Amino acid sequence: MGIRSVAKIKGAQTFGAFSIVEVRLPAGFFVPPHKHEKTSEVSYVLDGKLGAMVGAEELQAGEGAFVVRPKGVAHALWSADGQPVRVLDMYTPAGFEEFGEELAQRFASAPPTFDQLIEIGLRHDVIFLPELAPPLVRKYNLRLPV
Repeated sequence: MGIRSVAKIKGAQTFGAFSIVEVRLPAGFFVPPHKHEKTSEVSYVLDGKLGAMVGAEELQAGEGAFVVRPKGVAHALWSADGQPVRVLDMYTPAGFEEFGEELAQRFASAPPTFDQLIEIGLRHDVIFLPELAPPLVRKYNLRLPV
C-alpha cells in the first residue's frame, strides 16, 4: 500500500509493554479514520508534516512534534504538505505492529479490498470508521488507500 515500516523495538523485547516502529507514509497517503479498543499510539514526527484528526481536533505536526492517539478515540493520519512523512510510532501495549506485518505479507502483490482491510483490522484491534472519512477527504484533498 506504499507504507514502509521497520520495527525498531518489538513487543517481545518489552514483555508486551510497548513497541516502536519507524513508519514512512508516502506523499498523499491517508490512513483512514479508525480507533482501537486496547491500543494507545504516539507518533513522533521525524521528517515532513503529519496531518491528524484525533477525536474532534484536527492538527498539523512538524518535525519534533508528538501526536498522541489514546485508545478509544477516533483518529486518522495523512501527509499535510504533499510530501512523504516519517514518524516513530509507539504502541502500548505492544502488538499493533503485527497489523502492518500481516498487510505486507498478504498483499505484497496487490492492495487489499476495503472488506479485506476491515477483516484484518478487526484481528489487530483496528476498528475502521469510514463514515468519518468524507469530510477529511474533501477538506484536505485526500484519497482513500483502497
